[in-house]
Amino acid sequence: TNIYTFAENKLYLTRVVCVSPPPLMVVHSGENVTLQCINVLKTPGHVGWFKQVNGSEPLCITSMWSSVPTVHHQNGFQGKSIKMFMTNITIFLTITEVEVADSGLYFCGMSDTCFIFANATVLKVQDGTMNLFLLVVILAVVTAVLLIIILILVLKVRRDANRLNTDPDALNYAALNFTSKKKERRGEKELDTHVVYAATR
Repeated sequence: TNIYTFAENKLYLTRVVCVSPPPLMVVHSGENVTLQCINVLKTPGHVGWFKQVNGSEPLCITSMWSSVPTVHHQNGFQGKSIKMFMTNITIFLTITEVEVADSGLYFCGMSDTCFIFANATVLKVQDGTMNLFLLVVILAVVTAVLLIIILILVLKVRRDANRLNTDPDALNYAALNFTSKKKERRGEKELDTHVVYAATR
């Protein structure tokens, strides 16, 4: 991997070896991301953040002296969306409202007598509009399925109602059933009226 180094306000290329794969950070577009690394300098020195995309030449994003709070933006990176700052021994890089184009390998570098690179992170930004579109499609499918089920139930109820109205056997059975129940109730009342009362002295 090719890495830039600082010397007399100029950037020079240095060859370094990556020992282990960096961690992956997956976010959605529009979110805010904060990267951090530990400042290992024993004396005040130059610190900066770098970005590399698909193995291409890495670019310096921001740089500053560890003892001076003034931040310099490099290679067209804008200060309104990218902030670099330090608290105690931690160096931060904040990217607000990330976009897919912000995806890449990020790492920090620092130099006093030698240049040190640390805390590499692979940032992957996913398009949030695609996730929203997928959610809309899922909701549309679920709604369509529910409407079909409701329509099937309505048609079934109507078919049963029409069948009841047009089937004479069903009508006769219903009338016969109603008459039988009515007669049973009358019989019960007649039994009640023929109760014999007896009195004893």
